[in-house]
Amino acid sequence: MNSKEAAASLGYAEKTLRESRVTGKLAGVTTPPYIKRGQRILYDGNDLLEWSSQFRKITNTAQSSI
Repeated sequence: MNSKEAAASLGYAEKTLRESRVTGKLAGVTTPPYIKRGQRILYDGNDLLEWSSQFRKITNTAQSSI
């Protein structure tokens, strides 16, 4: 998927995802892997799912501060 689609699937602005490729960090961790083909940036959907699975799931906002 392209950068715009990847950003939407992760819940980030495309600009945020673009900036993360420069800094190497997104949400405080290493950015999801991507492929660069010429000017195009492509993400594999499975890579995005794997990347997002590292975050702890919570059921209410009280858990987010633990």
